Amino acid sequence: MEIIKAELNKVKEEIKNGFLDPLDNNALLEFINGTSKRIRSILAILYLKAHDAVITDEIYSLLAAGELIHDASLLQDDILDDADIRRGKTSIAKEISPKISLLAGDYLLTAAMDKLLKLNNKEILEIFKDCIKKMSIAEIKQYSLRGRIPKDFEYLDICKDKTGALFSAILMSAAVLCNLEIDTAGEFGCKFGTAFQILNDLDDNSAAIDNKNKVVTAKSIFGVEKTQVLLDNYQEEMRDLIRDVSNNFYKKSLEEIVTVYGQIQV
Repeated sequence: MEIIKAELNKVKEEIKNGFLDPLDNNALLEFINGTSKRIRSILAILYLKAHDAVITDEIYSLLAAGELIHDASLLQDDILDDADIRRGKTSIAKEISPKISLLAGDYLLTAAMDKLLKLNNKEILEIFKDCIKKMSIAEIKQYSLRGRIPKDFEYLDICKDKTGALFSAILMSAAVLCNLEIDTAGEFGCKFGTAFQILNDLDDNSAAIDNKNKVVTAKSIFGVEKTQVLLDNYQEEMRDLIRDVSNNFYKKSLEEIVTVYGQIQV
């Protein structure tokens, strides 16, 4: 996104800062530098700038940690899903081995923790501890539901904890650092992340992997029309959460992101 290109470049640099790749040929460094939406960082930066908050070095460390946690979860997903491709290239699980992908994910989590510890903020550590616990439990639940249609609340809870929890943790922690309202930021992030996961499940590539692994998602549970209604509701709830924010270019961009990631592509 052009208006925050400089900030996103700083996040990218912070991700690499101090990173030592234990894999041959820098495969892990190449993975974390690979093509990525960085949507978690985009959302957080727009949210903060819409609230006139200053993006400090601490915020960049926080966002880099969030991206590394996300990357670690992808390495685990590739094992669970037996995925061949990740970010347009052969997955580490396929190219090297699932065992190495698992260990590489653990390594990325420690790299993220290094950055979080340097913030010297116990509240943020508690937020991310709860987040990673939710993400892990959600993945276990999703795996246990393979081969059957989950109840609607089971599916939505998985989306909320598997994906929404990390968006929420990043925005809550950013709010802590910038003295913004924490619960509102967390709720906004959780709703966006949940909607993001629902929409991602409808992507052709994701749907093909889910079908192979007998993972049932929104299209089969709700149908396309009801899924869009669900996404519309999330959009409206997110707009309500930032309705009192003064109008500025960043708020407008934030609202546009909400719209883009709340609309089924046909």
